[in-house]
Amino acid sequence: MIRNIRVKPDTITGSEEVVIVALHRGTRTPSGAAARLDRLSRGAVREALSSRRFDGGIRDTFLIPLRAAKSPDHILLLGLGKRDEVDTEAIADAGGSAARALSRRRFKSACLLIDSGKNAAAFVHAFVKGFSLALYQFRITAKPETPSPLKRLTILVDSKHLRAVKEAARAAHVVAEHAEVVRDLVNAPANTLTPSVLAKKARALSSENGVSCRVLGAAEMKKEKMGAILAVARGSVEEPKLVVMHYNKGKKLPQVCLVGKGVTFDSGGISIKPWMNMNEMKGDMAGGGLVTAVMSAAARLKLPLEIIGIMPCVENMPDGDALKPGDVVTTYAGKTIEVLSTDAEGRLILADAITYARKHYAPEVLVDFATLTGAVMVALGTRIAGVMGNSQEHIDTMIEAGLEVGEPTWQLPLDRHFYKAVEGDITDYKNYSGRNGSTTTAAALLGRFAGDKPWIHVDIAGTFWSDGGGPSYHTKGATGYGVDLAIRFLEKIARRG
Repeated sequence: MIRNIRVKPDTITGSEEVVIVALHRGTRTPSGAAARLDRLSRGAVREALSSRRFDGGIRDTFLIPLRAAKSPDHILLLGLGKRDEVDTEAIADAGGSAARALSRRRFKSACLLIDSGKNAAAFVHAFVKGFSLALYQFRITAKPETPSPLKRLTILVDSKHLRAVKEAARAAHVVAEHAEVVRDLVNAPANTLTPSVLAKKARALSSENGVSCRVLGAAEMKKEKMGAILAVARGSVEEPKLVVMHYNKGKKLPQVCLVGKGVTFDSGGISIKPWMNMNEMKGDMAGGGLVTAVMSAAARLKLPLEIIGIMPCVENMPDGDALKPGDVVTTYAGKTIEVLSTDAEGRLILADAITYARKHYAPEVLVDFATLTGAVMVALGTRIAGVMGNSQEHIDTMIEAGLEVGEPTWQLPLDRHFYKAVEGDITDYKNYSGRNGSTTTAAALLGRFAGDKPWIHVDIAGTFWSDGGGPSYHTKGATGYGVDLAIRFLEKIARRG
């Protein structure tokens, strides 16, 4: 990603390697920032537009080499798409397209010239995120790496907007950096990212950013009677871990608990998954990775909240001691669950983690993030996460946050009929209620353990992974979805005091 991001007054000196200017689809006469560049380039922008060599569609780029005195060496025209369709997702997509175009041409630095206005900060946040994440690489190979030569982005803006744009650029840089943390964790193979290693990485990242971190092992969980986490881990040689991170501990601030599913590999257990695409289940800890990264990002951004992050870490494997369909587990809350499918393990470990949050803390809201159900992808595809819960106020806040940062969520229903569906025949609950409405029945089971505590559940099973063909800032594999969403949600909670 870009490590050096600067914000300066919008003066073109002529020493710039390339200046980026974003235009809407169908623009034929340059105005604003584009008009200024056109004058410096002696009409080169107008010529490109009038010749229709650049249409301005989303992701379109057109590079103009210049020879004029006091002009930059190059101008990159960047398409934003139709004016009435531009949103934060589109801006981030355009930013990623610009980064890839410049990186391919071996540019080392770039300037972004933007028009001033009340939306300048929001534009910069989305652009910087997309621009940075498009340069992400994850490779495990004997071949030498080929990092992008693009190292610096300078944002040129009117002086009166400098402060707001600087803050937006910094926040976006922190978000992108921690989205890359999530990508690295999710992309890591399961033979190198075990529950113990994930816990160590969470501890190290927390330590770097002033977040306290405690890790409970199997012995401590047995003492606490966390039967659901221990039951899921039984089939693996890898010891389970419960990671508890704490930011602004002991301060008199609004308290929020974040819980993230940390299954470092999910074979399905005895209810084993089909082999095809099972490799992607190394990423079944994406919710936990997200919570780990968000704790660090929140500390870096100095959010005025007390935040607790809880991540249960296990492998779900099918050995001779593994949990079996029909087994009954007793959870940390003392409630029993009949296990009808060992491939519905996420809701088991989250039940204990949510109970831990309720027993040890008093959060104003509890939010869990999990790659919980494949059904959410059937319902909503791969760019929208499902959100459910018992607090409409907080659900609305999460939806607003997603729209603002370009990581959308969609509310699915959760009423008494879904809660009824998870009641057990011989136990308090069952962990699987059939295919119909399975995203919501999975959430309903978690809701039983959240009780009357304000709680929302975000199912990221559709959004955590990309097979390619998505926005330009996604690379094949982990997307890092949710860091921007969670940070914006926390910012909104903080503003309420």
